[in-house]
Amino acid sequence: MRALVWVLCAASAVAAANQRTAKPLPKPHHQFSTRIETTAHQLNATNDYPPYKRYMTVYYDYSSRRARIDYDPVPHMPPKSFVRRYDLGIEWMVTEIRSLKECQKSKLREAMPTPRFPRKFIYMGEVRVRGKRCDHWREDHGEETVEYFEAVESGQPMRLTTEAVEETSPVRTTTPLMTYDFYQFEAGAPPEEAFRVAASSESAVFATSAKLAIGECERVAQDMGFPYIHFMHTYYYA
Repeated sequence: MRALVWVLCAASAVAAANQRTAKPLPKPHHQFSTRIETTAHQLNATNDYPPYKRYMTVYYDYSSRRARIDYDPVPHMPPKSFVRRYDLGIEWMVTEIRSLKECQKSKLREAMPTPRFPRKFIYMGEVRVRGKRCDHWREDHGEETVEYFEAVESGQPMRLTTEAVEETSPVRTTTPLMTYDFYQFEAGAPPEEAFRVAASSESAVFATSAKLAIGECERVAQDMGFPYIHFMHTYYYA
């Protein structure tokens, strides 16, 4: 009897494993706009510096090689709009401090990073995230995992969380490190106007509506440019 139970359990485990591996890998979107809430769980939620939550609006068009990321203002950090025009070989950043806008620009010599999901993604099955059915994928690095959740019906990203693995036996225990929550996701190419200086300087993250032109941007010393912005772990950045 025990042997039969063991065989049935083993067969069930194999069936579950086969079901997990049968799901095709998700395909990264190449054109979209979305609003993202990031939560750094290792920071102190009761202290506003550094802020443990940040909010960004992303306009992304890999097909045309351009991206824009607008950061909402948070305590001790002013609003910023970063634009990467890989198609034109230029990037700029607009900031606003005490209702005064400034712009810096730099040459952009490298190629736009290709969005990608890892081939070693493990399909974990379906779960609900914010009330929606989602496919759950995991990238396992041993002491740390990446948990990715994508809406079943639309294929749109809903959440990505990096987690530290504390224990695997007898119960798997993890501690969240970083979470990206995706809202207002719209597939398709953002308008070309969104990637111009005038549009980025008029972003909703700024308090004033004054427009800037590329000629008003001060060149960064030695064209050193600005750091990459990761908005979906290492899978998407610009």
